[in-house]
Amino acid sequence: MSQKSETFSKNNSDTTTEGMMSANVDGASSSGNNELLKTNSESTEPHCVFSKSKKLLICIIVSYAGLVSPFSGTIYFPALTLISETFNVTTSLVNLTVTVYMIFQALSPSFWGSGSDLWGRRPVYIGTLTVFIGACVGLAMAPTFPFLLGMRMIQAFGASSGIALGAGVIGDYTTPAERGGYYSIFTSTQMMATAVGPVIGGAISEELSWRWVFWVLLIVGVVGVVAVIFFLPETLRSLVGNGATAYANPTPQQWLKRRLTKEPKQPKIDSSRFRQIPNILEPFLFLRHPDVLLTMVINGCYSAILYTYMTTTPTHFSRIYGLDQLQVGLCYLPFGFGCIVGSTVGGKILNRDFKITAQKQGMTPEQVKKAGKLSTDFPIYHARLRSAWMQLTLGQLVTIVYGWTLYAEAHLAVPLILQFIAGLSITPVFSVCQTLMIDLFPGKGASITATNNIVRSMLGAVATSTIEPGIDQVGLGWMFTILGLILITNTALVPILTKYGPGWQANRTEKQQLQAEKRREERDVERDIDQSAKGEETPH
Repeated sequence: MSQKSETFSKNNSDTTTEGMMSANVDGASSSGNNELLKTNSESTEPHCVFSKSKKLLICIIVSYAGLVSPFSGTIYFPALTLISETFNVTTSLVNLTVTVYMIFQALSPSFWGSGSDLWGRRPVYIGTLTVFIGACVGLAMAPTFPFLLGMRMIQAFGASSGIALGAGVIGDYTTPAERGGYYSIFTSTQMMATAVGPVIGGAISEELSWRWVFWVLLIVGVVGVVAVIFFLPETLRSLVGNGATAYANPTPQQWLKRRLTKEPKQPKIDSSRFRQIPNILEPFLFLRHPDVLLTMVINGCYSAILYTYMTTTPTHFSRIYGLDQLQVGLCYLPFGFGCIVGSTVGGKILNRDFKITAQKQGMTPEQVKKAGKLSTDFPIYHARLRSAWMQLTLGQLVTIVYGWTLYAEAHLAVPLILQFIAGLSITPVFSVCQTLMIDLFPGKGASITATNNIVRSMLGAVATSTIEPGIDQVGLGWMFTILGLILITNTALVPILTKYGPGWQANRTEKQQLQAEKRREERDVERDIDQSAKGEETPH
């Protein structure tokens, strides 16, 4: 086995087995409590050396980078008709640019997420944002429709990494006790970008030109890549640990400081990992785990329902209330505001539930605050899903009622209030599911988020392609009632996860530990063979 493959095996075994958690909803035994306390009390180093203000700055940067993908998708919608007229193509062909964007948005993170878990967050961030910027220039100057279609694919390829990478970064530097709060900021930014995109796109298309949509996106991308280059440190724990000692993928400030300072230099990381190819199938392989699949189904179904709210608004608000393009765009604002409030409140609930569960397990408030690695006895499923039923139920009820208010052509304020409640209730579900997945797969935050993106985008594509035919067949009221009933079936998955999740996680952890031990034994055997061969070659 070469040094390259040996490094790869070591990195993967260390990253995969480190910090793996499972839960026991019936409560840990006394020995489990002691072990949990021992794990946390023996930790002498902080999980991350970054100050609270620096953590917040990093969260803001990755949240900004994460809005690029949804913002690029929705700001484009008001320009579809103008693009159709410019290139003299049918509406179906123009809609094809939306379809290919969603396909590449779904599949691309499987490469970028796995790459960032291997090479680090910074180089992948910089590379993908650069691709996005180049695609925006091409789109703004597109001479033909086929060229625009191709550039739209490349744009999605570059933009879609932000969500997976951002989740990975937040998972790197946050402890489970604070992760929900930071992740809620990250999620709310994406939802707000989704909501305000049509407003901004409509204003730009109406006052300037559809090409200016892509010049604006170019500016957004440039600001993002500058912020990453100068202010986002490397956070991948297999490269830099808690940020105190290792030196990898430095910012310009870190590079200058290393060369100008007379203090002992931080050790460099073995560069062989940068010559390795990431496993692009890894995000798909996560779905073979039952708990991952069930969690992704919950997250994907609620995401798909979210898409149905957004895609039906322009058509039916225009027909029922006689709104123009800009007025329809403004109708997305209550939904976006609801997403922000829901994410903020949901994050606080996640952190509160974790602290309550941890204290019931015998952890002191100080241990809860500093714990970066939890014992396998910790009931993580119960901690994260403890209050999820509230958001799930509210999302189901508002979806059913929403369709009937449109059917009855109620006052415009009524569906707008319901859209606010939908954002308030559905967005926290995303935070719950994603935070749980990052807890279960520490060090693999970007890859597991890529899995989430695949399921979410595919179910979203199904929802957007079937919602209008469904409304034509059964009407607005019954169509949204069907969607609400689909969400109700998701509620049954929560007790299944809470009951059986700990056992699935324990089995997975045991298998990973056995595989890691087997790889170590293979490396030891090969090292002994190499040493023996070198001894025979040495002249006596």
